[in-house]
Formats: sequence, structure tokens, C-alpha cells
Amino acid sequence: SVCLLDSDQKLVPLGVPGELCIGGDGLARGYLHREALTKEKWIKNPYGKGRLYRTGDLAVFLPSGDLSFLG
Repeated sequence: SVCLLDSDQKLVPLGVPGELCIGGDGLARGYLHREALTKEKWIKNPYGKGRLYRTGDLAVFLPSGDLSFLG
């Protein structure tokens, strides 16, 4: 799954840039021997089950439904 979150971990509206977060069955459990970084980057999914990985990348959902990567 893919979602775009703001700094308060709220979903951003269509057309508004947000942090790209990913989740799903293939998601890693964290960084090996890097507990602090794992805690920062892997968050509880506020909109479903499991966890999300905060990529640190910015993206925006376009009106067409496409995802545009901003950097």
C-alpha cells in the first residue's frame, strides 16, 4: 500500500505534497542493529493494520490518480 502523510501523520488531500509511506506484506521489519532509526522510520499504520515505512520522499497524487514523485 502507498499513502502520503503530512508531518502529523494525517493523509494529505489530492494534489497536496506529502511524505511517501509504504506498507504491506513485503515490508521489512526494520534496520538491522539500528533500533532508533527503525523506530523513527517504521510507524504504526494510522489507517489500517500493520506498519508503514516513512521513505522521506515527497510525492503528490494527481487528479488522474497517478502518483508523481517530487524528490
